[in-house]
Amino acid sequence: MDNIDIETLVESYKDIATSTIGHLNERGYLPDIKALYPCTHTIAGKIVTVVLNSDNTEVINQALIQAQPNDVLCIDAQVLGNKACWGALRTCAAIYEKLAGVVVIGQATDSLQIQQLGFSVFAQGVSAVTTFKSNDTKGVLGADIRYRFGEQSTLIRSGDIAIMDNDGVFILSPEVAQQLLPDCQDKHQQDETKFQLFFEAYQNNQLDHLFRQ
Repeated sequence: MDNIDIETLVESYKDIATSTIGHLNERGYLPDIKALYPCTHTIAGKIVTVVLNSDNTEVINQALIQAQPNDVLCIDAQVLGNKACWGALRTCAAIYEKLAGVVVIGQATDSLQIQQLGFSVFAQGVSAVTTFKSNDTKGVLGADIRYRFGEQSTLIRSGDIAIMDNDGVFILSPEVAQQLLPDCQDKHQQDETKFQLFFEAYQNNQLDHLFRQ
């Protein structure tokens, strides 16, 4: 990883749709994680992981403080079941700390307020049941996350790269992200050219002319 320019890699993926990645690769896709409200552009950032071990969510506040601008917080909240660990006030903190987005493997709450704030939160779902102040077992900052969906198992680590848009979430190691980037860029350019040709013809009522070429 020493010879990988993470910042440049992250910036490059901001021009790539997740569906483009999905045409070429299935690794790192999180099938049941979706945007809380429509996401109109690609978000990319370096992952900071948080693993919750109980209702004690104090480690999330620690992560918000320690994360760097443009990072993406990835919270393993599977232990909470239908309880939400992320809501409007933590979204306010994430905005203040200049994070790029948040991924919750679990539930979020305050969906309307989060939409008002315009901050990108991706989660398994929305819940009205939330956590409360607790002295139970503390969570861990920077621990590896084992994401499971059916037979799929994905390892998520701090330093990985999240690429997210309205179609879903990919989390790739820097090595895999660097390997895939040239093909993703080529695929993006080809698809964008084809789409723009169609869209212009469609707007100008010239579809017959386009398809006769």
